[in-house]
Amino acid sequence: MRTIAIIIGLALTTTAAAQVGINTTTPDPAAALEINAQIPTVGFGGLRIPSVTEAQLALITTSASSDGTLIFVERASQRCLEIYDGAQGSWQQIQCLGLPPATLYSEDFQSYTTGSGITGTGNVGDYPAGVSNWDLDVSNAGLADTSDYVTVNAAGELEVHDSNGPVFFSTPVINATGYSQVTVTADFTEQGDLEYEEIEHTDDLNCGGIMSGNDFIDIEYSADGGMTWTEFPNYLGAGTANHTIASEFTAINFTASLPATSLILRFRIQNYASGEYIRVDNILVTAQ
Repeated sequence: MRTIAIIIGLALTTTAAAQVGINTTTPDPAAALEINAQIPTVGFGGLRIPSVTEAQLALITTSASSDGTLIFVERASQRCLEIYDGAQGSWQQIQCLGLPPATLYSEDFQSYTTGSGITGTGNVGDYPAGVSNWDLDVSNAGLADTSDYVTVNAAGELEVHDSNGPVFFSTPVINATGYSQVTVTADFTEQGDLEYEEIEHTDDLNCGGIMSGNDFIDIEYSADGGMTWTEFPNYLGAGTANHTIASEFTAINFTASLPATSLILRFRIQNYASGEYIRVDNILVTAQ
């Protein structure tokens, strides 16, 4: 019996001290484990370590003895190879792979019948039955006839002509929760003389010079379902403290950051002459 115990002990000692090779019988002397990339009858392969979400990572039981543990963590905005630092008691990122921005909302107005929107005689074209990606409110505008409108033009842009008051373009709720960086971009062009005169008003609708003769574009968002609105003022010096754009321009590509939450994006546009056109196109909200 003693002889058998000695033999088993020697065998275990030999196994514990041995190097391990996968797809190789001659692992490098410096390696406790060597994996050869060439797989017989298959071709080539690599090492795949465990992959978890951030929530699953938090459930892993670790201690100082976990020092050096590797794991791959997949998040909404990035994916990272991480190593456990036993001395500091935390996971440390070794290398992160960025993800392409996620598109949360887009509208280029190419899929609608020309003329879709609202004129002085009412709703026309695909609006509203064929439109679920945006909403128009002209209740504070003065659209008098078919020549006063906010509609999709033949070039595939949303065009506001002689609105005689503010028209509102709104998106549905955009869910940006869980992202770290949210960006909105939109293209604006203008034809005619964009005129603006700053005046003071006491009522909320006319605050900041919404008056007969004033032309402007306001870009704003709401994070509480449309109860309150936050405006981007004086974009690149082309506006005022009360308006995003309120001066003569040819074309402006608007870019700004949005909060990472559920929000509604809204454009408030006004012009006051038969020769004035303000156009919106290529609205895009992305997140990382």
